[in-house]
Amino acid sequence: MDQAEFADYLALSAEIARHNSAYHEQDAPTIADSDYDALVKQLRALEAGHPDWAEQAARELGADSSPAQAVGGAPNAAFQPVQHPTRMTSLDNVFDNTELGEWREKLARSLNLPPEHDEFVFTGELKIDGLSVNLYYVDGQLQWAATRGNGAVGEIVTAQVATVPGIPTVLEGLTGELEVRGEVYMGRADFAAYNAQAEELGTALLKNPRNGAAGALRQKDPEVTRTRNLKAIFYALGKRDGVPATTQGEVLDWLQAQGFPVSAYSEQVTGIAAAADYHARMTAGRQDFEFDADGTVFKVDSLRLQEEAGFTSRAPRWAIAYKFPVEEVETVLESISVNVGRTGKLTPLAHLSPRLIEGSTVSKATLHNQDFVRDLDLHIGDTVVVRKSGGVIPQIMRVLVDRRPADAVPFIFPAVCPECGEPVTRAEEDANTYCVNPACPAQTFRLVQYFVSRGAMDIAGVGEKLIAQLLTLGHIHDAADLYTLSAETLAGLERGGDKKAGNVLAELEASKTRPLWRLINALGLDHVGERNAQALANAFGTLDALMAATPEEIEAVPGLGKVIGASVAVALKEESYVNLLNKLKAVGVNPQQEEVRRGEQLKGLNFVITGSLGRPRDAIKAELEAAGGRVTGSVTGKTSYLIAGEDAGSKLTRAQELEVAVLDEAGLAALLVEKGVG
Repeated sequence: MDQAEFADYLALSAEIARHNSAYHEQDAPTIADSDYDALVKQLRALEAGHPDWAEQAARELGADSSPAQAVGGAPNAAFQPVQHPTRMTSLDNVFDNTELGEWREKLARSLNLPPEHDEFVFTGELKIDGLSVNLYYVDGQLQWAATRGNGAVGEIVTAQVATVPGIPTVLEGLTGELEVRGEVYMGRADFAAYNAQAEELGTALLKNPRNGAAGALRQKDPEVTRTRNLKAIFYALGKRDGVPATTQGEVLDWLQAQGFPVSAYSEQVTGIAAAADYHARMTAGRQDFEFDADGTVFKVDSLRLQEEAGFTSRAPRWAIAYKFPVEEVETVLESISVNVGRTGKLTPLAHLSPRLIEGSTVSKATLHNQDFVRDLDLHIGDTVVVRKSGGVIPQIMRVLVDRRPADAVPFIFPAVCPECGEPVTRAEEDANTYCVNPACPAQTFRLVQYFVSRGAMDIAGVGEKLIAQLLTLGHIHDAADLYTLSAETLAGLERGGDKKAGNVLAELEASKTRPLWRLINALGLDHVGERNAQALANAFGTLDALMAATPEEIEAVPGLGKVIGASVAVALKEESYVNLLNKLKAVGVNPQQEEVRRGEQLKGLNFVITGSLGRPRDAIKAELEAAGGRVTGSVTGKTSYLIAGEDAGSKLTRAQELEVAVLDEAGLAALLVEKGVG
């Protein structure tokens, strides 16, 4: 074995695993889809030449398979896990007509047909960029809705999916089990409206519609999910007792007849040339789609042939995703402005000569931070190449230095805040630059805007213009001062009046009893949005408990981690936050939340799970953690039990060396009975 080449392979595997987690589990992708696809293609090429490497990489990463074979991500521990009756798989990708033809040849061989066989009937569909869901019915009654998760185990999100229009809860005349699969998405118009409001409030922008949908479905409060105006399109069945369909086309017709929304772009095509033509037509028209799509999907129309072709370890052999090409355009950088957000972060924004990209006119692009600008070596007047990251967010990819004009001016990042003139500070941990002046008017304005926003305290009637008036006239200095306003003060403002004043005061009074997570989110803590605010509220139950928590205690909250734990703990002890919270308490804003307590039957016990088991590992892990146990990835002297299935491998050897108790599934069941779990 070439150790250097294998080391590079492991590094690439680890990088892809990080990207998988960021995309599927954190809803925060770190690279464009096209760049991710290129990395996976490179990894699969290495694995094709070294078949034994994939298993070694999985062991090194503590995973069940190579990241190139992974389906989705681990279910979120904040939601109840559920096992899908039939596994939800991913799709393999092709990127040009040659690769599409090669896939057709593999398909023919899997069906014992000549490689040149080209009489397949395919259903062509759009590959919607959303979040996959599975709806499970028994005797026509909806039992639950769940995310794909890792393909075997998903997260129950029934209440959240219920906010999506067009999903029947009862299917008349149906008996047996049925799984209906589709994609929940955020429409382009709704995505644009959300980001326009976020930009106005100085809050975090959604990176793309897919993240908007994924983040919304993972909200504990379905009413928050409802604000994203999600939609869905359904396109497949898992278990299908009693459904009279023999082709994919008939499946789509049946779904539509039951009331499920289906795509208007689906077509039947015969042969690979017709499939390529369908893809070309969809590529040309993609700017007109109501939703974001990153390619087309071709499925063998015959359900009988689908069953005969079967599956690989991660994907059906009878279906393929044909990705759209990434569109890039050249334009000119006209200027760069620097905005100050609610946390004091200085964010540079590129102003570009307007150009049409994928159906919309682009005139601005975020530049993230000082290092991003420096690494691009941006000069005002440069010709730059722009693409839409994830098909939506404009991003400058590179500078065409050979076309730089003689009078181009290099951009110098400001040394003082553009709003208050105070010196700025660079944070080493995140490479961002901040204004640390607590009296900075831009920060105060953004913080108050965020405090009253729909995803925070949700105080209707307190908009941008009213906040600006109140700050300018000195009636408020922070969000807590909103609760000290009188009817006379509000009525006397420009466009005020008694009725408007009464409505605002009623909204303010009602907000005092909002759920705790809303107040936590409204504080504008770095790294804390709606989802993390809910996790913190569930974990600590009261604001006082959260303020007293150590970084380690916050870090232990599922989905947070060390960086967020330290950031939140430090921020809540800063004078500005302490003063704000004391003022809020003084005016009666101190919502409580029932503390969510985990069981304690397994408290103090550490578990490691390995090998092939009868139940998914994630389901076992969730059961142990719900009873107070801790599940880790490595066997150490602190491990209480190793739960081992078939092919347990090195972890079993390590447990035997350390004399750690080893349980099979029967032994685990006996332990749970003994401890009173279940």
